[in-house]
Amino acid sequence: MNFEWSTNDIATMTVTIYETNLTLNKAACVHFEDVNYVLLGIDREARQIGIKPVTKQEIDENIYPKSQLHRISLGKSYGRISNKSFVLDLSEEFGLDFSKQQCYKLKATYDIVHTMMIIQL
Repeated sequence: MNFEWSTNDIATMTVTIYETNLTLNKAACVHFEDVNYVLLGIDREARQIGIKPVTKQEIDENIYPKSQLHRISLGKSYGRISNKSFVLDLSEEFGLDFSKQQCYKLKATYDIVHTMMIIQL
């Protein structure tokens, strides 16, 4: 027997890039349940996006400049980070064309050591 076992899409962390926001599926939201803000970053060489949760304590201690904080809104089945300029940077850097494709759905992993979600483009 040569079964190929199917993956559970519900348990797979997915980030969907729309023209105006990043949307995280329920599995991806688990890492952001206790925060209201995140950092967004781009690693151009590795072609990766990083989403790092920022705790209330880190905000209170002014560890990150307020200009770098992005609000994350969590619903029952998804999370959303609205930032049109960040998505524009992504589209210019990595050739995302929203006139040809409404969204880009990408798998994500969570780096426990660096406490950040990594999305490979």
